Amino acid sequence: MKVQQIALGITLLIGSIACSKLPSLTQANLDKVQNGMSTTEVQSILGKPTESHSEQIPIVGGTKTTYIYTSQNNRAVVILKNDTVQSKEGHFENK
Repeated sequence: MKVQQIALGITLLIGSIACSKLPSLTQANLDKVQNGMSTTEVQSILGKPTESHSEQIPIVGGTKTTYIYTSQNNRAVVILKNDTVQSKEGHFENK
């Protein structure tokens, strides 16, 4: 009986994780991302990027970070300067 209860608990936990609403890569979500937003705000809308890289900005200083999001045939790029959104662009397949 105890093993069955544990198995049921694990099944329910896995089901709730799978059904939880994760951010999705859509034009509507990219439209919510605005210049001046923080990295935390961007990730709350689009989730963690598929790929990211940072580089130092010569002369003026600071850091430029590029977030790249890919999902099936959709792709979005968000550029941040010192952890603040500077620009964004995306390509989304029509369904």
